[in-house]
Amino acid sequence: MILAKAPEKYWNEPGILAKGGEIIAPIGQRAWILAGKTALSVAGEPLLKSLDESGIVYEIQVYEGYCTLEDIDILGASVQASASDVLIGIGGGKILDTIKAVGDKLSLPVVTVPTIAATCAAWSALSVIYTRQGTQTGGIVLERSPKAVLSDTAILAAAPPRYIAAGIADTLVKWYEAAPNVGKGPGSIHARAGLATSKLALDILEELSIDAYLASGRGEVTDAITEVTNTIIFLAGQAGSLSSGRPRAYIAHAINNSLTKQHETHIRLHGEKVAFGLVVQLYLEGYSQTKIDTVAHLLHALRQPMTLRELGFKDSFREKAALVAGGVSLDEQAAAALPFKVNAELLEQAILNTDLTGQRIAEQEQNALRQAQAV
Repeated sequence: MILAKAPEKYWNEPGILAKGGEIIAPIGQRAWILAGKTALSVAGEPLLKSLDESGIVYEIQVYEGYCTLEDIDILGASVQASASDVLIGIGGGKILDTIKAVGDKLSLPVVTVPTIAATCAAWSALSVIYTRQGTQTGGIVLERSPKAVLSDTAILAAAPPRYIAAGIADTLVKWYEAAPNVGKGPGSIHARAGLATSKLALDILEELSIDAYLASGRGEVTDAITEVTNTIIFLAGQAGSLSSGRPRAYIAHAINNSLTKQHETHIRLHGEKVAFGLVVQLYLEGYSQTKIDTVAHLLHALRQPMTLRELGFKDSFREKAALVAGGVSLDEQAAAALPFKVNAELLEQAILNTDLTGQRIAEQEQNALRQAQAV
């Protein structure tokens, strides 16, 4: 069996929110909106005006928390009391994951409006679950993806560069994580299809990620930003939309999950922690130092954390590495099928190696700057 989940319609174009009412009207006439405070300030005006023009009544709930099981239930009760027939999420991954989970619980259609391109949450049929303190505890595999995705490229381009950089990192990881999990033969056709999509995403990001990162934060919609935001939301989402329901061992995301257990790292975005986890995985797989440095240099150029200190830890780095390594949880069968060994000891050493690589690259950058200033 192959499960395929994707939105029915996806837009990524400047000004699309002005058409939101006519797009949403066939889906529902009573909207319940979950939005982050900042997200509502940047996307609310054109979307709400469009809803008004289309005769859609709506109720707005501003939300600033994590996507938690408790809040999914609380918000779900509010939706039921409102008699709404369509849900709209405006914001980043936590908002979108929350509204998707509420929609799944109540069997209501969801429209996502991403205001940052930091993950593929606007597309995916998955909600990542946290505690209210910010520790990731798992995920809910949803019955369906959002009904529609309305992504205003101008809003994504105006967001602080940190967000698109984190989205680039989270998407770069997709191919590296998927490749060791893909087998051969007809039973793996879905995984190979996802891998091919991940490779296309990787190729695009290796070419355009720096251009998009440097252009971001100004609201100017360049070709690089359009291509890269499509890669983060559409290609990454599509790559993960095919599955057989079997667990896989994704190392970089498992590192992220363990890092969320350490409060010091809560200053870091999901994609930033995954970026560190990618380099850890490359060490585990036995990639050459040249290849590892190439990936690490790209991530460093995107200002992703490549050291334990940059992740938020202040001291006792060896102990912290052991703590993070010990907190990594993988499906035993999936981990055993990987073409390389994974255990707490190897993870700890790979974490320390990643930290040393990050320190070396940062030092090289500082030396280059001093030499340039001395000329």
